[in-house]
Order: sequence, then C-alpha cells, then structure tokens
Amino acid sequence: MARNNTEIVYKIEEMIKKYNKKPEKKVKKKDIVDLLQKADIIMAMKSDFEDASLSYETIEGVSMKPDIVKDGGRSRLLPVFTSYAQIPDDYMENFSFVKVSATYAYNFMNECEELNGMVLNPFTEYNLELRKKHQTSGENLAATKHYKTPKKAAAKSVENEVQAMIIYNNKKYQINRIPFTIGRENANIVVPETYISKIHVVISCKDGKYRIADYDSTNGTKVNGTQLRPKVYYELRDGYRIELAEKEEMVVYIN
Repeated sequence: MARNNTEIVYKIEEMIKKYNKKPEKKVKKKDIVDLLQKADIIMAMKSDFEDASLSYETIEGVSMKPDIVKDGGRSRLLPVFTSYAQIPDDYMENFSFVKVSATYAYNFMNECEELNGMVLNPFTEYNLELRKKHQTSGENLAATKHYKTPKKAAAKSVENEVQAMIIYNNKKYQINRIPFTIGRENANIVVPETYISKIHVVISCKDGKYRIADYDSTNGTKVNGTQLRPKVYYELRDGYRIELAEKEEMVVYIN
C-alpha cells in the first residue's frame, strides 16, 4: 500500500535520527536516500517578481533562487527540509518555500557546478549531508534546464545592518549571513566536542538586533550566566559571553 508524503518524510526523519545516533550504523545512508527518492521536500527560495507578468490566473516569469548554506569546511550546500516543522521561525521569515520532488532537488544540486552537495534539515541536531554524485537514471533531469538565474543576487546577508562577530579561541568569526550556527559539525563555528550538539545554537538578526537561541541542545547554553530556554530567542549585545555546555566560552562583539 502506497504511503502518503507525510508518512514518508516522518520515516526519513526517524531514520536520520537513528543514523546519527547509532555508532553501529544499522541504518545506512543508502536506505535514507532510497526512501528520499519517493518523497516531496521543501526548498527555500528568494523570489524575484520584477519581470513577472499575469496571464489569466497564472503568474509567469518569476525568478527563484534557492538559498545556499556553508558547512564548517566552507562547502556550499543546498538546504532542503522534510517538513515545515524543521524550519526555524526566523529563517522562515526571510524566504519563500516551495515543495518539490526530492529527485528534482537532487538533480538541481548535480546540475549546479558551484554546489558541493545537499543537506537535509540543516538547522536541527539530526541533519544529513549528501555529497554530489552523478546519477545514472537521468530522471527529471530536464526539469532543471528551465531554471532561470535571477538578475539580482538574492541571498540574505547582514551587510547593511549592524555588524557583529563572535570571538572564540582567539579567532574572529564575522556574522555575515543569517541564520548563523554554532555546533559540533556543519556549522559556521564548529566545536568538534562530544558535549556540543550538532547544531547547538542559532544566531539571527532582525530589525538590526542580533538574537540567539539554544537549538534544543543536550547540554544547554548560557548567556552572561543566564540559562537559555530551548528555541527561545534572546537579544545579544556587545560584550555578552556565550557559554556552551558549561565548557566552551565565546564573546560577542557588535559595533
């Protein structure tokens, strides 16, 4: 009996959790990828309506540019989501979201030379990175041929807002893109320690103010000694100290 998409993506999310948790890897990445081929997933887009036109009840000529995230090694990855519950509120405010077949997203990733791979649910602890591979089937490959590159760069940045950085281990990390993540791997600041969650905290910027949220980490986060509640945003100010798992300390600089 065929399963609907909600059932499929729920199964994928559970498999990703097991894949990340179990050292013996009873769930293999190939099993997840095989099931993913049957699912519809969500892509984050910046929409450009400058050249759009209305034809009866259809809007034509809209350019859409997917968001790109970078892992700790600066690889450029296409972020995709299994469900809206996996998307942070601040991130959702900055993009449009389009549901597509996972095969389409996978082929788009392979067609774009600048991309190194794709990451499922990147702002959660249980995410999964898929590196670029050449497909043999060619299914849905033609769909990507019609994708237009917009005339204007549409990636969300904080260039024109208040500038901020994190100082950690005597290194400066400019917050030049939001959301900005700190975690054990695939984050803007990588702290490769077992007591740090995969995505430990998320920093965002709204109305010129920087905010931080503990992303439901295992060992918690403190700002200036105050314990953060999971997934609740707190304002950051110049000189504030961030403490992860009561072991790693960082300092906020805001000009």
